Amino acid sequence: MATLTFHGAAGGIVTGSCHRLDINGSQYLVDCGLFQGGKRIEALNWQGFDFDPAQIKAIFLTHAHLDHVGRIPLLVRHGFRGKIISTDATRDLAKVILYDAFKLYKEEVERQKEKAKLSSMPELQYTEQDIEKALSLFEVVNYGQLQTLDNNIKFRLRDAGHILGSAIFEIWFPNEEGRERKIVFSGDLGQPGQRIIKDPEYIREADYVVVESTYGGRVHPDKATTVLEFLQILKDIIKYKGVGLIPVFAVERAQEILYELNLLVERGILDEPISFYLDSPMAAEVTRIFERYSKYYDEDALLLLEKGDQPFRFKGLKIVTSVRQSKKLKNVRKAVIMAGSGMITGGRIGHHIINHASDPNTHIIFVGYQVPGSIGRLILDGRRKIKLYGKTVYINAKVHYLQGFSSHADQLDLMYWLRNFGRGVREIYLVHGENSQREALAQKIYLELQRHPVLPLLGETVYLK
Repeated sequence: MATLTFHGAAGGIVTGSCHRLDINGSQYLVDCGLFQGGKRIEALNWQGFDFDPAQIKAIFLTHAHLDHVGRIPLLVRHGFRGKIISTDATRDLAKVILYDAFKLYKEEVERQKEKAKLSSMPELQYTEQDIEKALSLFEVVNYGQLQTLDNNIKFRLRDAGHILGSAIFEIWFPNEEGRERKIVFSGDLGQPGQRIIKDPEYIREADYVVVESTYGGRVHPDKATTVLEFLQILKDIIKYKGVGLIPVFAVERAQEILYELNLLVERGILDEPISFYLDSPMAAEVTRIFERYSKYYDEDALLLLEKGDQPFRFKGLKIVTSVRQSKKLKNVRKAVIMAGSGMITGGRIGHHIINHASDPNTHIIFVGYQVPGSIGRLILDGRRKIKLYGKTVYINAKVHYLQGFSSHADQLDLMYWLRNFGRGVREIYLVHGENSQREALAQKIYLELQRHPVLPLLGETVYLK
């Protein structure tokens, strides 16, 4: 018997990706990520697991974003000792992300301690030792290699085109009659035509498909339009001696923006010099990982390298490492500051918002998805007064959303990917999307493919008949 249980990224919750496969008594996870997006959602991180972590034989890790990898140390804390299967780039990125998340977690616990006037530190849910143990469990697999696990199932990784090293998982397993069945987990699918990494791979057959739906009801603007809009914002910053604030995700989005800025600067397209600051030690470290794994680059990035142009380094770019240097950015003008976190849920970007957002010559430029409940989503939705680090901040800045830089597939991309499976699919499960996005994609699937996809609830178990 085979079942699939949705422990995260279901029921309209976008984050906390975690799906459990139970195949003839053996249990496996696809991802185990952090819930993000407001106190109600984030409270789910500490409610424990609805399964015994010690019974999980392996985790199929699709990629290294925090909402896919963030709860693995907690899983280890509670007894998980199986394999973590991923690409080499995912392993290296996960190390950076997990340690950074733990640092922010400790800081938050300390803040809560001070707020409650506690004399001692509240007990941590997991420790650095749990992260170290988790990292020792990684087993690297390359794209395209058919592998056998526990003589029970076979699996293969395919390029998801989302971030460096991201993977689609194809998994074959025997059903109760001993016949082979196949389930495919999309992970997060990327937009075709990204500058740095390759396009998502297409798969021709499956019995069951679990697919993300983050932008299931939207169509991104084309990249050329987005770059022109970005260029106009930069010209306005130069003209009025303003400041651009870009909340960036340290993995992929920071590198994507650096890549685009490199092209604009190196080709002399900007009217006059402007200062660029990457104020994120984590993004700087991730960029070094990107430079190490050029084997995953698409043709555009490889061509730049062949010409001797480093895609993420250019004149006017300053890497900010220390807190002291970061604080000095309070007085900059005619400058762009890129800092984490990407949804303003923590990190240095919050301080830059406090310092600059009240100035109408400031531009807040969102380049990635903003989870409901996050500070970024509140600003994007038009909130003009927010609370940030205990301070009231008035948002007089101009707010932009450059969706063309998204690393997620939109509705057109998702439908094209799904159409490649043909008519042999028994069930399609839509995860990792707000209800409005899942429902829009479900309607599109019904109209074009004459299939009724399943929109699973959080905690729901389905039988893979």
